Amino acid sequence: MQSSYSVTYFRAEDDERLMNDVFAFRKALFVDRYNWDLQIISDGEQDRFDNPDTIYSVLYNHGRFVGMFRAIRADQPYLGEAVFPELSKLRPYPKSREFWEISRFGVVPDVGIRHAEMNYAAMIYFALRVGAKGLVAVADLTYERFLSMLGIRSVRYGAPQVIGKSRNGLPLTAVAGEIPLAEQTSPKFHRFLSLIEKLEIRDVSQIFGPSRISA
Repeated sequence: MQSSYSVTYFRAEDDERLMNDVFAFRKALFVDRYNWDLQIISDGEQDRFDNPDTIYSVLYNHGRFVGMFRAIRADQPYLGEAVFPELSKLRPYPKSREFWEISRFGVVPDVGIRHAEMNYAAMIYFALRVGAKGLVAVADLTYERFLSMLGIRSVRYGAPQVIGKSRNGLPLTAVAGEIPLAEQTSPKFHRFLSLIEKLEIRDVSQIFGPSRISA
């Protein structure tokens, strides 16, 4: 039976239309809904980390765009280490091709947790396929708690801090940390991995090599 969820991995040069959909989705979610003070270009949210080497993941449910994230290899400039160095007081950000930063992770709101679970499954699938030792992120504490609920262990690089204000003046608190892939050994995590089997995989840019292997 065909899965209701599918995920597409791609680079900007390989699908301009989908890239515009990503920018529009980010504006609608992060700027219009969450009031983050981010740059808007041509009715979409973009920043300097949207470059030709950046990899994007888009999650669909019954053909509808419901979630995304972007991935940047950590031997290149990335959001956390470049913009939020103050969040890594206990442990430095990695600068290695064996680590990847995940940013602009989000799903359409107010539909329960299933989209978020599947977006995290797409993220872990990506990490396993590229052979990442760890995934780096700057996130609010809600994401950290959700990872724990899924059985995904994370390690903080420092204490949570206020990193700015939203467009409506509310403080934004974030923490930097890492998901160490080798340390994901709990039974709950292995149950979570079964979600990958419910994803149809489309690798537009052959990120995982010339052979496209479906989960």
